[in-house]
Amino acid sequence: MSETICQTMNYVFDTYSKLFCGDKEVICEESFDYSNASDDESLDRALIESKKILDLFYQNKFKETFDVCDSHKAHSLYHCHAKGFLTSLYALLTLEKREIDIAKAALEETLVLCERKRRSKTLLENLADFIWQVDFNAFTDYEAHAELIYCECQVLYALLTFFGDQHFISLIKGALRIRAANQACKYTQEILKHKSNWVTERSRMQYESGVCNISGLFNLAISMLPTRVLKIISLAGFNGDRKLGEELLRRSTNLKDGLRYRISALCIMAFSMYADQIGGLQESDFELTKELMKDLNAKFPTAIFVSLFSAKFNLMQGKVDNAINEFLNCINYQDSWKQIHHACRWDLAWAYAIKNEWENAAKQVLILREQCSYSPASNMFAYAAFKMMQLEDSESINELRNEIDDALRLVPNLKIRYAGKTIPQEKFLCTRAIQFVKSGNYEPLVALLELFYVWNVLSLITTKQTIEPFLQQIDEKLSKANLSFDQIACLLLTKGVLLRNLGCDNESMKCFETIVNYENSIRDYTYLPPHAALELGITHFKCGNYEKSLIWIEKAKSNEAKFLNSTLLQIRAHSVAKKIKRIQEMNETYTHL
Repeated sequence: MSETICQTMNYVFDTYSKLFCGDKEVICEESFDYSNASDDESLDRALIESKKILDLFYQNKFKETFDVCDSHKAHSLYHCHAKGFLTSLYALLTLEKREIDIAKAALEETLVLCERKRRSKTLLENLADFIWQVDFNAFTDYEAHAELIYCECQVLYALLTFFGDQHFISLIKGALRIRAANQACKYTQEILKHKSNWVTERSRMQYESGVCNISGLFNLAISMLPTRVLKIISLAGFNGDRKLGEELLRRSTNLKDGLRYRISALCIMAFSMYADQIGGLQESDFELTKELMKDLNAKFPTAIFVSLFSAKFNLMQGKVDNAINEFLNCINYQDSWKQIHHACRWDLAWAYAIKNEWENAAKQVLILREQCSYSPASNMFAYAAFKMMQLEDSESINELRNEIDDALRLVPNLKIRYAGKTIPQEKFLCTRAIQFVKSGNYEPLVALLELFYVWNVLSLITTKQTIEPFLQQIDEKLSKANLSFDQIACLLLTKGVLLRNLGCDNESMKCFETIVNYENSIRDYTYLPPHAALELGITHFKCGNYEKSLIWIEKAKSNEAKFLNSTLLQIRAHSVAKKIKRIQEMNETYTHL
């Protein structure tokens, strides 16, 4: 027994001594032979090296990261999986077919290795599983981790399939992958629940970290999909549970030594800062996001994802100048992952626009239009809108108008689809661009504020310093007599949201009520009355008037006429209604206690 302990201690000491050399961190590719090691030794070593791989990635050393993965991917499941995961992350950021195909090939390579490492069962054992509880203690630690990695690959493959092309068939293929991923998630949860004979505590902890991470991400991602897409996915036997997803990701972040800790933290921050912004209602745990942001910033201040989220966090807090500086720094940290540059420039454009720096804002979206394949129609419309705002101060009005007209004509041709569906914001902006070109008439402030509304940029305008200039512009425009009621109603809608952000709830509701009361006077902008009803519901919700909130939410959802932006309305209305339901259920629970 003592001899075994000594061997183990020597092995651990040898591992760490080879991983570190003075102050310089080194991973020695030839220091360990995975092809001849036992499964337990291989797994233990791979878990240690995987943390070093992630450290390299967070130091923006991307070539070194992939080199280490490639050095052992033929024999080490975790090295192979790290390569597949990072390649998939890169592909999902680009949404380019070539990168998605490369990522799928990397995942397929991991899945082949998984099949070699997963527990093989005899026909008799398979038959016994139908009658008795599976004996999960018969699984080695390596076999359990192989099931976990198999599950993670299925989830990543499903996401790549969804966004792999513009055809509806990708949605069907994705649904089938989701079914496989859901079954794999359930199986890993059963292993975690019933397996008790783990060789090391590190192995068990890393497994728990992984199960919580992938099951949490899976539930959260699926729950955010539009209702129509969810109906198709539900045929595969899965709907996604946002609350469960958040709880599992939080549990994964509690395991701070877990390999998936940082991945779970980034998932939480991404949903909190991006998905929730589009949804229009802050549903995530903001304090948890703040805590995770602080922790990662202290450890990896120059890591591209950490820097990106830190800048976004500042933008959401109304610290626009700080956000701009951090976005620019993030762009300068590295030049390999251009997709992070694109994410920075996307929010840089909004930050400059919030400051009324139209030339800088236009510059950012023009770069995005030239370099980024995501939402090109939105980028071109934004470019036109920012140029419109320069008309009053421009000395070359005719030249600028020609540039705006050319940009608007391009917008409809740039519309793209994902999983067979057009992005709702792009559909809205393409329709508006066609109307502007056809009529030859547009009101710059209305065009800008509609752009802000559909992308929910208004949620980023939260301080008195940033709100008041826009309120002043809106009031000046409303005082003029040459506006149609459609344009007036659009200005009132955005004014109401800004007043709510300022804490003036009663004044905010008056703006929305005016739109609803004069619904019959609106000719073309038919999306305004249902959205005004939605905003009334959100305002009552924030005031704690849940019954009134639900009345207005139902009114917004029950509008029978077809209108632009209806998908986003349904998403936001569904989000508010679910949150009210959870609050009411909690109140009932406390009442019965």
